[in-house]
Amino acid sequence: MATKGRETRKPGDPIGYITPDIPDFEVPQYEGERYEVTVPDTLELQERAQFAIHNMTEATDPEADYEPYYIIGLRDDPPVMVHNSWHGSVFSKYPESVSLMRIMTGSRQNTEVDRRWMEVTLKMQGPDGLAYTPTRGRPWANWETAVLMDNSDYTVHGDQQISAFGNGRTLSTMSLFARRDGGPLWRDATRRLVDGLIELAVDAGDMAYFWPTIQLALKGGPADGRVPTPWINGESSVVPHGLVHAYLLLGYEPALDLAGKVINYLRRNYFGPDGTFFSTPGNPRMAHFHTHSHGLLTMQDYAQTAGDQELMEFVVRSFQWARDSGANLDGRGWRGWDEYVNTPGGSLIGYFPEHLGSDRPHGSEICEVSDMIALAMKLSEAGLGDYWDDADRWIRNMLVEGQLTSTDWVHSLPHADLIKPDPPSPPANPYVTTDRVAERSLGAFAGWPTPNEWGIRDQFATMQCCTVNGARALYWIWERVLRHQNGKLRVNLLLNRASPWADIDSYIPYQGRVDVKIKHAVDLEMRIPEWVSPDEARCEVSGGERRLGWNGRYAQVGQVNPGEVATLTFPISERTDVVFIEKEPYTLLRKGNEVVSIDPPGRHYPLFKREHYRQDSPGLRKVERFVPKEWVDW
Repeated sequence: MATKGRETRKPGDPIGYITPDIPDFEVPQYEGERYEVTVPDTLELQERAQFAIHNMTEATDPEADYEPYYIIGLRDDPPVMVHNSWHGSVFSKYPESVSLMRIMTGSRQNTEVDRRWMEVTLKMQGPDGLAYTPTRGRPWANWETAVLMDNSDYTVHGDQQISAFGNGRTLSTMSLFARRDGGPLWRDATRRLVDGLIELAVDAGDMAYFWPTIQLALKGGPADGRVPTPWINGESSVVPHGLVHAYLLLGYEPALDLAGKVINYLRRNYFGPDGTFFSTPGNPRMAHFHTHSHGLLTMQDYAQTAGDQELMEFVVRSFQWARDSGANLDGRGWRGWDEYVNTPGGSLIGYFPEHLGSDRPHGSEICEVSDMIALAMKLSEAGLGDYWDDADRWIRNMLVEGQLTSTDWVHSLPHADLIKPDPPSPPANPYVTTDRVAERSLGAFAGWPTPNEWGIRDQFATMQCCTVNGARALYWIWERVLRHQNGKLRVNLLLNRASPWADIDSYIPYQGRVDVKIKHAVDLEMRIPEWVSPDEARCEVSGGERRLGWNGRYAQVGQVNPGEVATLTFPISERTDVVFIEKEPYTLLRKGNEVVSIDPPGRHYPLFKREHYRQDSPGLRKVERFVPKEWVDW
């Protein structure tokens, strides 16, 4: 990754926050029950969350208030982490995602980072309630301004910037802090930020937008009254997402009102009536997938909160278009060669290209993979369709394969494939660090993976927005593996999970077997995978056969008492799929929903090296499980 020398700052120089003096506050502890158990050696979401905490808190700059490095280049010689100007829009994602990961795991790793981030969040809030990104002491803040502004002639004046995008994500972060804290500090900060965004937005009747762009916004509006529609404004959905979180916290109607108006702006300019994704109004070429999939995620949360049935139906149409067509669409309108392809490859494993309608292959940002998983689960829970199997496939394949769980390979990359940095001495550049980059990257999610490799075209770099979004998806999944209400325990995804009511031990994909160890008496039902027919499923409760009832795909086990174990079994087998994924042919060997091998294989950090899954039984290992005392519905 090439970098330019901009040595205008010394490490440790003070940062010019708009509000340097803030009130003191306490950081609530992450309390819960810990215990060690022996479990099947299969996917553990808590372990993945601990990996994510490691990366999000380690890949930071202690001399700049633990500001995260945004780009990690693992192919550079030596590997580098780089600051850039996206901090204003990305920073607030970190405290939100790390807090969610700590709820899941109770991890205490680098908790000093969390407190500093909370302090920075308060210091960035101005007298008008808005969050301001400081430029003084952060010379990288103005880098790429022309790109952020869609090549407009706007230039930054003064030492503070307003990112409406960043303000939206800050709303979510503050709302989460308020829900955990229970005191007035974060509630008041959230309310003031809502009011600041109402003043910042350009109100155009039944819709609202931010001018000139969502990334770098100005107060006021265009003198000619023209509604701006640069491609970057498709990212506006982050604001209503934060506004919905704020409304659910405060019950403040103006927050929900502004959320609906910004969503109207998005629908009219960046989506077709059938849900097609547009890069700019009416233009499907090079539409950015995550821009739109996050838009749908926001629309779904808003529609459920506001009771907007028409919008819910639109989200379903667009989600299905993205799943069935968008994942397999190129610049010529190609949607698969039926004589060669027996399954849509992208939607099979959760590969959604960064840009649609392109003539060249694109990597699949984990951002959009995370969005689509969340949509599949939330639409299913809302009764708007049954997409649990989609979610299960995408979780078990692109999401978890996109996370770095080993970095030894970084030091073994062939010398001929490495990129020489510019300038030759990155340590002298305040934008860059080369300190233990590979080790600090453990737990990061890929920014541009291919179906068989962690980096597209041997790029092996990541944008840390993918890490924070991938981490947030882990929480959404963990939360929805099971649901307990009025004595009924419903298991939606057959993944390992500890909970106050029962612990789930999954043997998938080695065996079609799931054990549910009951802690409190429940009426239990479990959803069987798509490849299983109801007459193939069997259940035992503490060794005795239990006859199953059925509610759609849910096996109704009935009453199970504390200390009993309900074991659900069913057949699991292998199949081969010959597919095209993002314009390239692949042969997949799958066992259940897991891809156990892919041909052709990757070169440096190949994905789907899972031959061990072809065995008939898993190994066993000891893990520490954590059941939080409190958690949030997010």
